[in-house]
Amino acid sequence: MGKAKKTKPHKAKVNPTGLVDVNALIEQELANGKSDSPIQAIVDQLQSASTEDKICGLQTLATICQNDVNIGAVVESDIVRIAASLLVDPDLSVRHATAGAFRNLSVQSVEICEYMVDQDVLTPLLALLNRYAATADWKPTFDKTLTDQMDEKSDTFLQAVNLLWNLCESTSVALDSFNQSQLLESFVKCLNVNVFGKEIAVAVAQCLLVISEDNSAAWRILSNFGNELSSLLALEGDYPSVLLRTVAAGIIANVPALSATYLSQIFIALSKTLEVNHRAALNSVTSSLPLLNQKDVADLEVTDDTQMEQESPEQSFQRRRRADMPTEVEMEVRNVGWLLQAQRIAAEILTNICSTEENEWQEDMDEDNLSEAESVHDYETNGANDSVQNTDKLPVEVLEAIKSLGLVEKLWQKAQPVAENVGQILAENDKNLLKRVNNLRASSMLCLHNLCNNISSDDLGGAEGIYQVWLELGQQVFQGHQNPKLLEASTSLMRATLEHLRKNPELFKQMTESDLQLMLNGVTDCQDAEIRANWLRMLGILGCLLPEPLIKLIIDFVLTTCMNEQDLWTVSEAMDSMMDIFADNDWNQIVHDLGMVTKCKELDRRMKSKLKQNKRELNERYPAVSTVRTNLGRFCKYLETEMKKFKPSMEA
Repeated sequence: MGKAKKTKPHKAKVNPTGLVDVNALIEQELANGKSDSPIQAIVDQLQSASTEDKICGLQTLATICQNDVNIGAVVESDIVRIAASLLVDPDLSVRHATAGAFRNLSVQSVEICEYMVDQDVLTPLLALLNRYAATADWKPTFDKTLTDQMDEKSDTFLQAVNLLWNLCESTSVALDSFNQSQLLESFVKCLNVNVFGKEIAVAVAQCLLVISEDNSAAWRILSNFGNELSSLLALEGDYPSVLLRTVAAGIIANVPALSATYLSQIFIALSKTLEVNHRAALNSVTSSLPLLNQKDVADLEVTDDTQMEQESPEQSFQRRRRADMPTEVEMEVRNVGWLLQAQRIAAEILTNICSTEENEWQEDMDEDNLSEAESVHDYETNGANDSVQNTDKLPVEVLEAIKSLGLVEKLWQKAQPVAENVGQILAENDKNLLKRVNNLRASSMLCLHNLCNNISSDDLGGAEGIYQVWLELGQQVFQGHQNPKLLEASTSLMRATLEHLRKNPELFKQMTESDLQLMLNGVTDCQDAEIRANWLRMLGILGCLLPEPLIKLIIDFVLTTCMNEQDLWTVSEAMDSMMDIFADNDWNQIVHDLGMVTKCKELDRRMKSKLKQNKRELNERYPAVSTVRTNLGRFCKYLETEMKKFKPSMEA
């Protein structure tokens, strides 16, 4: 989503005496729960006939929107509906302040964006953007004395595009409204960096990236602009250019008529983006980050009241822009953030391009549609667990691009943690930049996970290389507290790499019970069902690779865990993986010692009951869980048959 515009509160008249800032007082009262009076004060300002009052109220709204504690008070009032009309106010400065305030509000959450759409923000927003589309000669002007800051009308357009981007990303209603607005062609024209500058071009491109996803109405128009979009794939230079090039690749990849034509150029552009050394960029910016906190307390500007009253609207805007003008460090932070964003988007584009639908379940599949041959394993047939990871499932041109450009290695580099001191500085000084680092790592690992599912072991670097990746991921996962999103991505990739090693038990001969215990603890301590499912799936795969004492430990743990597990998908993943252990070996002594027949029957009963209750919640996962439940019933019968023939060892 479009990042919030950093807003520094401005008063209609600067107070050189250092008395209480009314805006700060309002924010403090809101934070203390005294919402009625302050919100009403802002509403009164928004409904005032005075332009200065409106701007003051909007700047206060923009500021309080950046604090989560105030959002409830804003939502409970009519302030958004009241302010929405100001997007088309006759005064340019009011429109500018409104677009900036709404942009800040829209970054808070998907729910807030949905609320804004319900409050009919879209109607005046699209009307505002249509004014720009209807003005053929409009183009930004840039002030060289203010680090190329654009004029107020152009900055208003920038804020409005960011707002639209956030709304379209959050709700289909906004997307449908945009499709009907006929703005798309005018947006494409704004990708011309030489005319509109990099900030506008980047914002418009990211908006188009969201709009072009699974949107045939947009495809029909965008397919006519192949030359304009593909020209951006050749951009070189600074980080804004890297971001624009990457987003353009994503737009082209989203449009079927263009993606096939420009596939080679897309891969080259994404490869160049992933080649950029983000660690060097982070090392550079983190040495300057502590200076930002020192600069946050702005120098008090003493301005003569009479002088301010005589200002023209443009002079007033320039004064406010000068006060908000970013420092060199702030610009560097923004640009590094754009680099991290570009590389995350590159990983996500590659994930989409390299996805196959071969193994996806059809939504309308039902348990009754599955024949027994389709839905169950045959535990009495050797080789039932043959790995399917030794074939490439991607088109030849895609696979060749991945191999020739070294994309697996580049993605693995992006998945690595940053240096400990860099992470510490980011945590203390810029959590937004740290979040972007973590998002890049997670997206890179998820892309690698997808590649693991679709290309052969040889094309991933061979068994030894894959095993080293698995080990490194394990070391990272067990190093202290982990971000849940990163942990899910890490364990998903660990699971995918382990699937490739089913035929290489020799690589695990050094694994000890204490090593295994780390994974068991990972399951026990984990609060996230998706991550638990990954751990349990890995334990099942290891059960096909390790010696009997460790296999017994795994099976016992999986059964005990599933007895206490409330999430049906997690139970399904665990049982499916555990049953795989018996594909090549009966392990009758373990079955006897652990009383598996009774435990598996109980789990089968529980799964059957929960499956009926949770069919709607499981959605597209229902057929997969249903198949595991069917397999489990047959597995129980298989175990019973084996136990009737088995004579237990007296030494066991």
